[in-house]
Amino acid sequence: MIAAILLAAGESSRMGQPKQLLDWHGEPLIVAQIEALLEADCGPVVVVLGAHQHLLRPLLPSRADVQITTNRNWREGRASSIRTGARAVSSAYEAIVVASVDQPVSPAVVGELCGVMKSAREALIVVPRYEGTNGHPPIFRSELLPELQSVTERQQGLRAIRRRHADRTIFVEIDNPIVTLNLNTPDAYRSALAFSNLHKVRETSESGERILASE
Repeated sequence: MIAAILLAAGESSRMGQPKQLLDWHGEPLIVAQIEALLEADCGPVVVVLGAHQHLLRPLLPSRADVQITTNRNWREGRASSIRTGARAVSSAYEAIVVASVDQPVSPAVVGELCGVMKSAREALIVVPRYEGTNGHPPIFRSELLPELQSVTERQQGLRAIRRRHADRTIFVEIDNPIVTLNLNTPDAYRSALAFSNLHKVRETSESGERILASE
């Protein structure tokens, strides 16, 4: 009962091409992000589109646990997409993962964060960290849905919510630097893709070692 919002409405001006369509291990990044969130047992995944939506809609999986909503005010900034996504989520869900299309997520990491949120009843917010640096995606308990529905750029969006509830925020140390990746520029994208390829090889190798050790 944890929903997810995937923010994918931006124009990608610094990238020079739609970030949502970047190749991510053989799939468009937006599709890979949706699949990762679903694999982590999040649902529904509310995808917020804006710029380039005519290119993106045909690519998105057609299934009941993927909902598409449009932010017609996407030029106003990220906060407008958070509001749009939050207004499409029911308060019946226990919590909401807020992910950005240009910040790759790992199903294992999201699953671990969701587990913490489910077990730590006193927490309103769960945030991953890597080597002391805050990462993504954060998770917000549904009690904060009205605040998500009213965030503004002027009030610094999610940062303001996190400051207001700092005493009920849990930081989870994650042994995976993917939580700090941001695909803001072509160089950042190439570095992130190279890193993630190496990480996948390492994970596959470690998994093989565990299997051999158990035989």
